[in-house]
Amino acid sequence: MKKILFVVCTHGNELAGLHLFLTQPYGRLRNTEWEVVIGNPEAMMLNQRFIESDLNRSFNAKWAKSYEEKRAAILKKRFNGYDVVYDIHTTQVMQTKLLDDCMFINTIDDKAITACSYVSAKHIIWDSDSQYNKQYLTGHHPVGVTLEYQKSGDYLEDVNRIMSDFYNIVRTHKSEVFPKFLYKADKPVTQIEQSKYKLNFSDFRSLNEREKKVLNLKKNEDYVPVFVNPLNVDPEFYCFLNKKHKLVV
Repeated sequence: MKKILFVVCTHGNELAGLHLFLTQPYGRLRNTEWEVVIGNPEAMMLNQRFIESDLNRSFNAKWAKSYEEKRAAILKKRFNGYDVVYDIHTTQVMQTKLLDDCMFINTIDDKAITACSYVSAKHIIWDSDSQYNKQYLTGHHPVGVTLEYQKSGDYLEDVNRIMSDFYNIVRTHKSEVFPKFLYKADKPVTQIEQSKYKLNFSDFRSLNEREKKVLNLKKNEDYVPVFVNPLNVDPEFYCFLNKKHKLVV
């Protein structure tokens, strides 16, 4: 019997995942058992990202001081006994055209890739920096998968995509979206660099030769940006770059 934990509303203003908690808080099928918990209930009630500190940056605090750091310590204890933990997010920036959902994993092994195979997103991002990813919720479980859904502007559309993946996961049905691409998290691009080089990126579009040259990237490597941010969303970082690692079939 595989036991699965789903965490929703780690960021309190990402409410599409709340539908999963309200409709499927706990269940059991022949081969799987699951539970859904709310990551940051106080922030969720106020429909704001966090109360004192970003919960999804609070899991490596040595001394729990803020509300979120204390909440992180509680959630880590809940991981015991679960085979897989999925943390469900929706992006801050709405995308009304292309929907490029993606997943983040902390280790590359058969268990992590299998956990990703049930999800419809075709992009899997491997965060290989073990020190850095310990600040995130899924960095504290051997098989942790962060699901990042692009916010479409249609709440029901976002809910339907989450619920479709949920049913595939608990029924262990492989997603029909193949092939899947694996990327290795590489480096950020700042808003200063974006302005200086007049960059115009879109999520998961491969960089051209001119863009790689001005950013001092290897010519023969395939880089894609993710979380391309307008200045009013993140005044420091324009996007993060990921290096295509291999194809996962």
